[in-house]
Amino acid sequence: MGARRIEKKANVKKPRSPVKPMFERWLTRRLLGGVLLFGGLGGLSGFTLWQLAQPDTLPIRQVQVTGEFVYLDKQNLYKAIGDLANAGFFNVNVRAVKQAAETLPWVEGASVRRVWPDTLRIDIREQIPLARWQGGGMVNRHGDVVPLATMDALRDFPVFNGPEGTAKILAKRYQSLSASLAKMKLAVVALTLSERRAWRVSLDNGMQLLFGRAMLDTQMLRFATAYDSVPVEKRENIQSVDLRYTNGFAVRWKTPVNKSKLG
Repeated sequence: MGARRIEKKANVKKPRSPVKPMFERWLTRRLLGGVLLFGGLGGLSGFTLWQLAQPDTLPIRQVQVTGEFVYLDKQNLYKAIGDLANAGFFNVNVRAVKQAAETLPWVEGASVRRVWPDTLRIDIREQIPLARWQGGGMVNRHGDVVPLATMDALRDFPVFNGPEGTAKILAKRYQSLSASLAKMKLAVVALTLSERRAWRVSLDNGMQLLFGRAMLDTQMLRFATAYDSVPVEKRENIQSVDLRYTNGFAVRWKTPVNKSKLG
């Protein structure tokens, strides 16, 4: 029986597929291209932002100021803003412009915005004065004391006198008093709150009204009723009316009169 010859098959290694290395090279090229692309875009964006931040790129060519002005000098406003408006449209500091405008004593508030393509608009709320403060300055409608370099514009306004920190109290009292006195064709020229918190009201006809710590509506009503009953020629002779009494008041005359009284 003849022997069977068994031949061993050689272990032949299959060639490695070239797909994976090709994919890796493709992916590497794409990633590198992306990095370069985004790097270029980033550089371009940075340059663009830098360019827009330059004052000569879209410069502010006009500043518009709006509002109703009685006391504010626009030239002082432009001076306060100064070089802050000399900037490009995109990098002008609107907050700094607002703060500069509000440093002026006659400016109560300001809002600032850009208007495309070259305008800066500033809307101003002017202070509304209520009175002059005893030590100098203005008392505005909110009862705040605002320092002023000159008081010429407030020459015809009433004067508030009171302890430090009482301006708001005086402002509130003045507004309620003015409404009541206007019906009698009278106006306040000075309002005083003493250290003891007693009130004194000086009127434009030379008369003074004296109150205690309280200034009640009933006291004003009592005075108004009596004042209307006094003949016009005798009203001018009244020096003061003391309303600190519970159920009445006392009248001081400039010159003695016979059988004349209020009410």
